[in-house]
Order: sequence, then structure tokens, then C-alpha cells
Amino acid sequence: MMSQSRTTSNKPPPSSKGDFNSTGPAAAVLMFLLILVAYSVNAMDRQVFPVLLTEVRTEYGFGLPAAGLQSTLFALGMGLTGIPAGMAMRKLSRKHVIIIGTIVFSVATGLTVVSLGFWDMVLWRVLSGVGEALQLVAILTVASHAFPKRRGMAIGSVNMAFAAGSLLGPNLGVAIQSAFGTWRAPLIAFALIGFAAALLVWLAVRSSFTERDAGQQTTTTYVGGATSFFSRNPLILAVITLLFGLIDFGFIGMYASYLRDFLGFTQADAAVAVGLAGLAAFASPLGGILVDRITPRAAIAWLSLAQTACGVALFFGPGNLPWQATWSFLFGLIASSGLYVGLAACLVKSMESSYASRASGLFTSSIYLGAGFAGLVFGMLVDAAGWQAAGMIQIAGLSFICVVLAFALKMSDFSRVAPVSPSKE
Repeated sequence: MMSQSRTTSNKPPPSSKGDFNSTGPAAAVLMFLLILVAYSVNAMDRQVFPVLLTEVRTEYGFGLPAAGLQSTLFALGMGLTGIPAGMAMRKLSRKHVIIIGTIVFSVATGLTVVSLGFWDMVLWRVLSGVGEALQLVAILTVASHAFPKRRGMAIGSVNMAFAAGSLLGPNLGVAIQSAFGTWRAPLIAFALIGFAAALLVWLAVRSSFTERDAGQQTTTTYVGGATSFFSRNPLILAVITLLFGLIDFGFIGMYASYLRDFLGFTQADAAVAVGLAGLAAFASPLGGILVDRITPRAAIAWLSLAQTACGVALFFGPGNLPWQATWSFLFGLIASSGLYVGLAACLVKSMESSYASRASGLFTSSIYLGAGFAGLVFGMLVDAAGWQAAGMIQIAGLSFICVVLAFALKMSDFSRVAPVSPSKE
């Protein structure tokens, strides 16, 4: 029998002066923007580290697979922490989880610069992922509950914050490195910015906003949705999300090395091409609107097919900057603004509305367990078959598998707004 859930809560709405409803929609948007500023700091480190990877490899003597692992292993920490983070919010406030996650991430980023070798650097990169997972799961849950009628758009805004950091990180990082003459300087700078962001959230964001339930603002009734991760739609979406982690973070972690080592790009030109992929994620709210308006099956299938085409163009097209920059932008548009947002929103929709935080945790664990080994897999494929074959297999090939899996989704099992029954006179 189809399960039912209401967004309303059995708890009485808060009546204190700190009640969210007294702050108004403008204050809600401002507080959400402050939270997104904290999240954007993560993207700075995520996008700048691959650009610095050649210098890190030279200093520590890492081979390409080992360097690729360092570039993406933070995602293993995120993958292992995602589901526990969703469960932790049953006892800890979302605001506190965001602050703790930001601090953990910033500490780990700072400690990366004092690494003695491979294994302690692995530890700090994984720990940074733990911090980011705590932060991301809490932010996605806040977005889902604070703006339930625009859930896809709100989740898209989270990814837009990542885009801001992705665009700023590589270019600012290269400038800081040039000014100080060391790859360590950008990581130290981003760690300090992270501490400042955590303080800003603590001082300026009200718990009455972050802890609100969807039922505080709507009496809409939702029906359908799974109550188990092992139900058909959540399971299929988790597999697609895991594959997407291998695809997207294979690109994020290794594309800059492909440009520099195989195509002979300068560090500055590689930063431009990589930064454009991050710039494309500014369209994430539009991706959220798209996902809100079309079926999950159509959204995931068509976006995955477009991602397949981008992979072919990047690794089999011309090796000049205009071509690579254009297709890097398009890849970022499809992957970051489309599939990342779509998969996060569809996983939430695949489960009963009361399971939103656990669905966010499943999304985070699925994408980042795959992402954690994306650089290692890509590096091994390069060693075995070359850069172009690696791109064809990991980027284009896995994207096409996602197209096939999307057609197995069952539309009638997704959570949806219940039809309004006609009143009886």
C-alpha cells in the first residue's frame, strides 16, 4: 500500500521571538546566503588543489595514480560521513553541524601544507571530506525544509555557491601561489577564510531558520516515496549517483593534469579551462527549476546523454584552448548545474518527505564514495591505456551507463503532492 506523509509536524510551532516566521522571507534568503558563503570556501580548495597538483607531485615524488588519489580522496571522507551525518541531525542542530563541518574542513586544509609524505597527506585530505560532508548534508536539509515549494531551485543555489568557489579558487590560488612562491600559500589562505565563514554563520544565522520544518510554512500533503534505501528508486538513483561521482570527480581531479601533461597547457591556461567548468555551475538554480518541472527519469536520462557527448568532445576533440574551454564549460553546465542538482533533488523526492535528511545523506555518501577513488581509477586507466582512452571509459562510457539506468526508474513511486479532495457540503 502506498505510504503517506504530511509535511506538518505534531510539535506545536515555535512562539518565541526567534520564530522564523517573524523574520520574513528577506531575512530567510539573507541567512541562507550566509550559509552558502561558508560552503563556497570548500569549492576553492576542491578546484585549486588539482591545479597545484603538478607542483605537489614534483615536491613529494608522487606518481600519477598516487597524485590522482590525493586530488580526489577527500571524497572518501565525504562518502563515509554522508549517511551518519544525516542520522546525527536527529540529535544535533543543523546550524551546529554546519559550523562543526566548516571548522573540521578548515583545520584539515591547513594541516595539508605540513604533510611529511603520502600517508599523512591522505589523512588530511580524507578529514577535509569529513568536514565537508557534515556541512553539505546539513545545508541540503536546510534547503529542503526552508523552501519546500522550490526545493530543486534551493538545492541548485547550494551548487551555485560551489560554482562561486570553483571560479574564484583556481585563479585566486594561482595568484596567491605566484605572490608567495609556494603551493602551500593558497591552502593556508582558504583555511583562514573557512574559520571566518564559520564565525559568520555562528553570529548571524538564527537556529529558528536552520531548524524549521516544512510543515511550519505549508499544509500541503505529500504521498508516496520510499522508506528504505533498498527500495527501487532510491537504490537505482544511488547507483547512478555513485557512477556520477566517478565521472565528475574524475574530471575535477584529473582534467587539469590532462591539459598540462598531455596537451601542454600552461598553468594559467589550465586554470582558465578548469575555472570555466566551475563557472557553469552558476546555472544550477535553472537546473533545479528544470528538475522541478519534468520527470526524474527524463531529467537524468537526457542530462547523462549530454554528459556522454561532452566527454567525447573533451578527450577526442582539438587540443587548443578555445575548444577545451568551451567544452569544459558545457561539461560543467551539464554535470554541476544539471546532474548534481537533479540527482540530489530526485533522491529526496524518491523517499517519504519525513526522510529528507536521510535522503540527503544517501546522496552525499553515494556521490562521494565513487568520487573518492575517481582520481586513482583515472590515473590507472591513463597508465594502462593513455589519456584519451581513460576519458572515453570513465567520462563518456560511465555517463552512457547512467542513461540506461535512468529508464529503470518507476515514476509512480516518487513522492508527490496529493490531489486535493473536493469538500463535502
